[in-house]
Amino acid sequence: MPMTRVSPANLFRFLLLSTLMVGILVPFARAEQAPDEGAVAIVPPVLRLAPLSKTADSPVVTALAIDPSGNYAAAAGDDHAIRIFSLNDIASPFPQSSLLDGHRDWVQGIEFSPDGKLLATCAKDGKLQVWKRESAQNDTKASLGSWKQLWSIQVPHALFSLTFLGNDSLLAAGFDPSIYRLDLETLQWTVDHRSESADVRTLAISNDKHYLAYAGRDGVVRIQPLNARGKLVQDGGFAIAAHNHRVRGLCFSQNGSMLYSVGEDRRLVGIELKTQSVQYQSDLGAGRLMAIERLAEDRYAVSGSDNTIRIVKPGVADPLETKVLGVKLIGHDGTIAVLRASGEHLFSGSFDTTIRSWDIASALSGADDQGRFIHPVSAQYEDSSARERIR
Repeated sequence: MPMTRVSPANLFRFLLLSTLMVGILVPFARAEQAPDEGAVAIVPPVLRLAPLSKTADSPVVTALAIDPSGNYAAAAGDDHAIRIFSLNDIASPFPQSSLLDGHRDWVQGIEFSPDGKLLATCAKDGKLQVWKRESAQNDTKASLGSWKQLWSIQVPHALFSLTFLGNDSLLAAGFDPSIYRLDLETLQWTVDHRSESADVRTLAISNDKHYLAYAGRDGVVRIQPLNARGKLVQDGGFAIAAHNHRVRGLCFSQNGSMLYSVGEDRRLVGIELKTQSVQYQSDLGAGRLMAIERLAEDRYAVSGSDNTIRIVKPGVADPLETKVLGVKLIGHDGTIAVLRASGEHLFSGSFDTTIRSWDIASALSGADDQGRFIHPVSAQYEDSSARERIR
């Protein structure tokens, strides 16, 4: 049978058409594949919290928490509502979510208990709420279960920070010297400690639960030992005048030997617990620092009012040297108020009304020669399509 000769022009058209068809069909074929049960969760790079009404705007994000399983998150801000949403179910236009209310002012703190069964929230309205998961997660990772209010109290001042002490206790503090404790077994509410500061903005518990750290408006970082039952030991604590402006964030090192703090004086300070002294301090030359989160390999993410996240690895060789080996994560268009790490991802909540997901390994390896890593989605991102909105 004689062969048909194909002209070069026709051959070119055929190859071009084939390439285009492959480019179009392959993504659809991938989308139809059943997800591997052992696959790593796919996290959307940008999330927006859907407005409560058609006439409202998406809220700024001032509080964010990731469930210990890493499957879902809770977020809140200036519209006073708490949204719990899936970090896995991004195939559907509106990821599965739950909406909790009860606050009348900006939400300042959200935390999941270590076992993921409880969610606690506090706000400028002085209210502390504890929510309990009523139904267990189904086999589907995206299932959020249902949440019911377990406990609530109103104090006569704003509450700014809370933290779980294991699964048994919850500590909270705010615009008052009182550090409150809620016993989660008896639901007994007490004043556990009275600080010398009348404005406590941040609390932190060491991994071994041996220390509580707290700080606020006066710039002094205070560390108080905890006994075997998790109660504060009134004697034996110490204080370090680490900052000359309000302290916004505290974070213990993985092994509990160091405590790092950030504040509105733009400084990152490292305090060694053994010597009770400052062993590291650095002026990052950024805006007011608002948040700090521990990452793997003794790295820390720090953010603030300059719309930038810095991944730093503090050194302690010379306490007064300004040495920060770091990467700048660029993409937000507003103050970054909260940071949360989960697995290989860092989540950031901002006044620009977005929550952004950063792949830490990609950021560390993909920074340019000036240490900058640009978020995969533009800093001027304004698409409010269904995929990026959480209801």
